[in-house]
Amino acid sequence: MTNIGNKETLAKNLAYYVERCGKTQKELAEIVGVAATTFNDWMKAKKYPRIDRIEMLANYFGIQKSDLIEEKITEEQKNDNDTLASIIVRMRADSEFRSVVEKIYNMESVKLNGVNQMLDTLEAFGK
Repeated sequence: MTNIGNKETLAKNLAYYVERCGKTQKELAEIVGVAATTFNDWMKAKKYPRIDRIEMLANYFGIQKSDLIEEKITEEQKNDNDTLASIIVRMRADSEFRSVVEKIYNMESVKLNGVNQMLDTLEAFGK
């Protein structure tokens, strides 16, 4: 059973993504345009943010709004979200990495397969 819109659920999920992104509550409060005390109230499940703030946070973390406001049902979904969130955070911080991802994103599937084979070969040499 999902629990949508619950302050405790949001607080738990928000704490998880705050820890993963490496930003402080104050920095994230500034990003979404609220006072640090308001952000802290969200983290402590004292208050619930407006949907526009939830959307801003989800966009920043590279996740769906539902990842913040719902209990997740499978470990696989959580792992996928973790991976995608990590990629997005790295893309924001590392322009060279972002450039590589953008090139891969725009490739035809045949070329993408070749790149994947090259990466597998490089990874095998690193072991």
